[in-house]
Amino acid sequence: MIKVIFLFLGLIFSAQSFSLTPYKGSYDLYAETVMGNLKVGTAILNLEVNNNQFEFTTDAKTESLWKALYDYSRTEKSIGNEIDGQVINTYFSVIEKIKDEVKKNYEITIETDKNYAVTSNGEEFKIKPGVLVDSLSVYLALSNDMINKPDQLEFTYQIVDESGVKYLIFKVDGDENILINQSEVETMRVICDELKLTLNLSTKDNFQPIRIHKINGKTAFTMVLIGFEI
Repeated sequence: MIKVIFLFLGLIFSAQSFSLTPYKGSYDLYAETVMGNLKVGTAILNLEVNNNQFEFTTDAKTESLWKALYDYSRTEKSIGNEIDGQVINTYFSVIEKIKDEVKKNYEITIETDKNYAVTSNGEEFKIKPGVLVDSLSVYLALSNDMINKPDQLEFTYQIVDESGVKYLIFKVDGDENILINQSEVETMRVICDELKLTLNLSTKDNFQPIRIHKINGKTAFTMVLIGFEI
């Protein structure tokens, strides 16, 4: 169960603003089980910026209480540039471990101007002209589009990972006020049906993700922001 929890971590993060302001966010992860809604892990995401180049990383792991049953960690890195208001990705990597055994370890080099992406195992994927992002930087693109196209209710992106290039559609589902850290936050709810994913993005903080809810099989998981540093 814990492994399934972390497989979606790469698809739940957004930048604080499209001006690519460096920041660091901390999240708690909860799972709805027969024993109740349990905290099972944590995640840190960090955005570093140098001029127009960004490096966006995540570091997720189970807590010590769960490690006796399942010791799991996953780190991801996305590198690219913001050019003329658009995210241009150049690199993406994933390392996934169970205890000390590496289960996933791959890199993807993206050549947008040549319409292809190449994995570290030599596979090459053709891409169509337009926005191509990875499973982290897609939310940089989503944040930008929601800021600059406030009347648009649906956004589609080409997303590359080790299995190839696919299209994902994100639909704006309306306003929702939610309680986070004993404070009410105004959010915009966004849904990706294919991923069974619902995002609550802060309308006052350039669509920073406040809460993420995902269903994997029969189990629902919720990621909640607990700390934020600029």
